[in-house]
Amino acid sequence: MNEELANNNQVWVGKLLNRDQRAGGIIRLCAGFFDFIFVSLLLIITSAITTSWMIVQSESPSDNIEYIRRYMWENEFHLYLINWVIIFLVFLALHVIYTVKGRRSIGMRMVDLYVYNEHAEQPSAFQFFTREMLKYVLFPFFIMSFGKNKRTLYDIVTKTYLIK
Repeated sequence: MNEELANNNQVWVGKLLNRDQRAGGIIRLCAGFFDFIFVSLLLIITSAITTSWMIVQSESPSDNIEYIRRYMWENEFHLYLINWVIIFLVFLALHVIYTVKGRRSIGMRMVDLYVYNEHAEQPSAFQFFTREMLKYVLFPFFIMSFGKNKRTLYDIVTKTYLIK
C-alpha cells in the first residue's frame, strides 16, 4: 500500500513539474510587469511621504527647496540615511508580506502563477523569500526562462519551479 501511494505521488510530482507546466519567459514578464508597477507605486508614495518629512525636519535657514536639498546634503545627511532606510524597510516588508500571505506576489496572482519546490509542495517561507531576493540580484539570468527548461538561475539555486 505504501509503495502504491509513493508511486502515485511520484507520478503526480512528475506531472506537476513537467516542462509544459512551467511558466515561460513571456508569462514571467507579464507577472514581473505587474509586480514592477505595484512596487514602484508603493515606493514612490513612500518616497513622497519621507521626503516631505525630511523637509519639515530640516533646520535649513531658507524656504527655497533647492537650497534645503543642498543644505540637508551638506549638514543633515542623517535625514537622507533615514529616508533610504525607511524605503528599504518598506521594500523588505512588502516581500515578507508576500512570503507570509500565500507565497505569491501581486503579479503572480494576476497571471495565476504558483511556486513549488522540488517535492511539488509549497516552498518554505525562507525558500520563497530567498527566491524573491535573488530575483533582484540574478535578474540578467531571467533570459534562461525562455529556454527549453523554463527555469531561471534563481529558481535553480532555490530549488523551486514557477508553474502556470
